[in-house]
Amino acid sequence: MNDYTKSPRLYMERPLIESDSFCFEDNQHHYLKNVLRVSEGEDVRFFNGKDGEFLGRIENAGKKSMCVTIVKKLREQKNPVRKIHLLFTPLKKERLDFLIEKSVELGVTDLHPVLTQNTDVRKINAERIKLQIIEAAEQCERLDIPVLHEIESLFKSFKDWDQSVPLFAALERFDARPLHDFSFAKDSGFLIGPAGGFTEEEKEKLAGMDFVTPVSLGENILRSETAAIAALSLTSL
Repeated sequence: MNDYTKSPRLYMERPLIESDSFCFEDNQHHYLKNVLRVSEGEDVRFFNGKDGEFLGRIENAGKKSMCVTIVKKLREQKNPVRKIHLLFTPLKKERLDFLIEKSVELGVTDLHPVLTQNTDVRKINAERIKLQIIEAAEQCERLDIPVLHEIESLFKSFKDWDQSVPLFAALERFDARPLHDFSFAKDSGFLIGPAGGFTEEEKEKLAGMDFVTPVSLGENILRSETAAIAALSLTSL
């Protein structure tokens, strides 16, 4: 039996059907040839977040292009049964890279960058983050691609929030129940603060919102990316 899980895996924005053929050029050709190092006759798995996962075979590998034939469907499309939102403040590059990668691996479906009063980094490179999201989904065998929402100020981001979805806000130095006391069988959201923490004004305002539940992640003060991973880990158990 062939072990297709050892074949490289690539996300692409095009319909995928059995027996279809297409060619790669430019950046995608470079990625297949020089990064994934595939050659003629080898198999590559493809997914697009809509049609499932397919096995493709390299039929022609030239210097400037590479053609593929879709051999068969490996997996039906399977999307998460619930939404998991993560609201986070932008971080410095290495820390943000870690947060994005691990959040995707832990099943987050929606990433919401938000700005608070103590947020140091106030801009993001959305295109770079989207590429990181795709790469993480490729590596962890996900069939769906998490959504990156536009960056907004914290309370402005709530204007379109479905208030039937509970938002668990990790508030440091605040009298709150531990996050592990709660159930996450349905859609949920998690709010993680900036390196400098939430201001007292922000904490009081959040605690007063009907759909927001203040929670504790333990006695220690966690870095933002650590707090995100700690929160999301509970949803994947």
